[in-house]
Amino acid sequence: MARRRTWIEWLNPMTRVHRWLTFASILWLMIAISLLVAVLIRKGIRLSAFFAIYLVLTIGCSIVAFVLYGVDKRKAVRDRPRISERTLHVIALIGGWPGAYLGSRVFRHKSSKMSFRVVSWVIVVIHLLILCYGIVVGSWWETFKAILFSTSASE
Repeated sequence: MARRRTWIEWLNPMTRVHRWLTFASILWLMIAISLLVAVLIRKGIRLSAFFAIYLVLTIGCSIVAFVLYGVDKRKAVRDRPRISERTLHVIALIGGWPGAYLGSRVFRHKSSKMSFRVVSWVIVVIHLLILCYGIVVGSWWETFKAILFSTSASE
């Protein structure tokens, strides 16, 4: 059974932000995987090189980041040598921000150290800006429409 939240947790706006970001991270990973699979399966759909690399990095680095957070948490509990924070941040910055965020939530790891959280939030904001830029200015929206309507996308 799920733990009941206190009234302070219900009033805390970050609780809602964490819920929405958890949902958005899972949704973005599912969209990234679906886009790559759709482009590989369907003929005539083009994907810009930058967007394809970004999707591959997002999926691959997210898996690596999620695993690293689990390994680091296990090492922390057992008092063994840890994975450096710099490594965790670099993996998140390269594209593994959804996996890093989900790993920190699932394993409840690195959630109380404020300096680590600030850098993590900056990385998430950077990637959200990249996504917004790619959708609004780049050809990513054309790719989405091409996949949805099975037409070829313009680069």
